[in-house]
Amino acid sequence: MTELAHGVRLRFESSALNYRAMKLLGPRLPRLLRGRMPWLELASYPMPALPGPEWVRVRPTLAGICGTDMALLTGHTSAILSPFASFPAVLGHEIVGVVEEVGEGVTNVHAGRRVVVDPLIGCAMRGLSPCRWCADGLPGLCLNAADGALAPGPMIGFCRDLPGGWSDAVLVHDSQLHPVPDAVPDEVAVLVEPLSVALHGVLRRPPRAGEAVLVIGGGTMGLCTIAALSMSQPGAAITAVARYDRQARQAQRLGATHVVRSRDPEGPVRAAVAEAGARAHEPLVGPTVLSGGFDLVYDCVGTRSSLDAALRAAGARGDVVLLGGPTEIGPLDWTLAWTRELQLIGTYVYGREPSLPDGQHTFDRVLELLVAHPDLPLDELVTHRFALRDWRKAIRTALSHGSQAGLKITFEVPP
Repeated sequence: MTELAHGVRLRFESSALNYRAMKLLGPRLPRLLRGRMPWLELASYPMPALPGPEWVRVRPTLAGICGTDMALLTGHTSAILSPFASFPAVLGHEIVGVVEEVGEGVTNVHAGRRVVVDPLIGCAMRGLSPCRWCADGLPGLCLNAADGALAPGPMIGFCRDLPGGWSDAVLVHDSQLHPVPDAVPDEVAVLVEPLSVALHGVLRRPPRAGEAVLVIGGGTMGLCTIAALSMSQPGAAITAVARYDRQARQAQRLGATHVVRSRDPEGPVRAAVAEAGARAHEPLVGPTVLSGGFDLVYDCVGTRSSLDAALRAAGARGDVVLLGGPTEIGPLDWTLAWTRELQLIGTYVYGREPSLPDGQHTFDRVLELLVAHPDLPLDELVTHRFALRDWRKAIRTALSHGSQAGLKITFEVPP
């Protein structure tokens, strides 16, 4: 197949030098760079041919800016996973789009079909026999992320050979495609990926009858977790802690039973006293310690302060689910983790869910839930759309905080 017309991509360049610079400047980037990042470049490129008969070309209509993307751009990621990624790369793994070209071996979609993209790269895409995790339908845990016919990368957007959604075309294996029902608009479909992350975490440890549940964080992941709980676990008593009024209002609209508005790191601890019947005690030095607390805590922030609060807000033999993607955590007192016999549950992306009938894929379950809950105002989470040429404004908006900050920032590619 011959090359197509030229397209546009927002490309990220990474190197050891860039990584060190971002680690140094990252905390000061919002003030110093105002969205201008030398390691991002808007570039023209010739659209490549389909890699094989089972591949399709998708034109993104909306592509989200994820917290993981921003952590990479601002030096807040750990280098521990660098062997399993390759750059330069085009970021963007939250994608809803339209199929524009179909390989001759593809039968599950046709040109013009609206789809969301599971960005994970598994053994099949690399031309390899499935490892144990890919065979189980969990390519997020693939043992061959640095092997095979493609450059290293756990998902499109972090792989040199498979550009992500911050572009006007992505190449996708047919196994990554999930058709979008007509009832689900693009503004909601672009959230299927983060909603799937949230639902996967909820399914790893769902609330039990009568348990007190806490969600820490009012950003996209916290709000998606509240929505996933509301849709999949009706009747769960959900307390949410959010920093800003806009987040707090949205948490309530998405189904939180109680919302605590607090910019103070002690917010989750106060919530445990107010909503979970915990009692506060003052140690010789240091922050408040509780007796009692929440049975189940979802940490959707992933910072030292949020994890510290999660450990202190959880009651004895409580479970803390890590949905915020913590990386390098500074000094943290782990005493309560063992004296309370807490269980920390790591969660990562999505895939075939063993707790669902026939091991249904997380994306498909999310799409079913969205159709079944059309009145849940998830579309309100998409607060900003930017053209690719306005990427600096998009990055500045994603870096902003406070009452004027957005929730989900997206790139929009016109037809």
